[in-house]
Amino acid sequence: MKRLFLRALLFCLAAAFVLPANLTSAAGSFSDVNSSYWAYNEINYLASKKIINGKNGKFLPEDSIKRMQAAEMLVKALGLDTKNRPNPNFKDLKPGDYGYEYAATLADEGIMTGSNGYFKPWDTLTRGQMAKILAEAYHLDYAFGSEFDDVDVESWLYDYVSCLVDNNITTGYSDNTYRPNAPLKRSQFSAFMARVLDDSFKQAVLLKAVSYHFEEDGSLTLTVEAKNNFSYPVEVNDSLVLVTSNGEWIASGLFEFESNEVYLNAKQSKQLELNFPSANFYDTLDPATNLTNITLYAQTTITKK
Repeated sequence: MKRLFLRALLFCLAAAFVLPANLTSAAGSFSDVNSSYWAYNEINYLASKKIINGKNGKFLPEDSIKRMQAAEMLVKALGLDTKNRPNPNFKDLKPGDYGYEYAATLADEGIMTGSNGYFKPWDTLTRGQMAKILAEAYHLDYAFGSEFDDVDVESWLYDYVSCLVDNNITTGYSDNTYRPNAPLKRSQFSAFMARVLDDSFKQAVLLKAVSYHFEEDGSLTLTVEAKNNFSYPVEVNDSLVLVTSNGEWIASGLFEFESNEVYLNAKQSKQLELNFPSANFYDTLDPATNLTNITLYAQTTITKK
């Protein structure tokens, strides 16, 4: 996991701008998760991929998720082979125990390594632990960082929570807290997992690079698709954008839009052209440079319409 520091980004901008354990059920058919439930689509998405199951036709979405249940979901979602994994020698989990193969696999991958020799399979997973395992499992990066009142920048959790924020996997609570020590519900973990696996579940206006070209003055113009994932219309006010290519910083810029310039109905997409002057490059870019695997990190301000 890389750390992309906001301080460096802002400096450049300033210069430029003076469950599943023992559970079985038919996938996507849970009597306690109806179509009005907030995580209905996410839960059934994971069920359709056989990442989660239920028990006696129920999913128990409000129950706390256990570490072993999360481990099983991760192994299935990642498609990891559980065979011939070295014994992690957990004091509370041995070969033959339920879920041992999942714990051994994730320990071998460096995703869930336990603490002081214990895996604690039936302890409840916390929101902080969830941030760590998802960031590690999916090699998430971040650009801007998080500003929650209860996650200090010096905390071991800061990088992991920032990864979830900058990848639009979590927004925290309305009181500007993340609550890292709070127990995680089965429905919440399902929602986070679905957002990692499929961008359509992220509650945000997403920016995706479509194409690029260098102008005669050496600046970089990106054609970007802005996609409104909300269930209501929005207007984009501004967006702070960091561009990476193959994981390397390329350029950054702050873009402000006129009223109605970027109006998006629910689920609507629109193409925009964003120009990054050469002064906004992190390194001098040769117009002959071939940019591949372009990723955009964005802090976007919107107005609900």
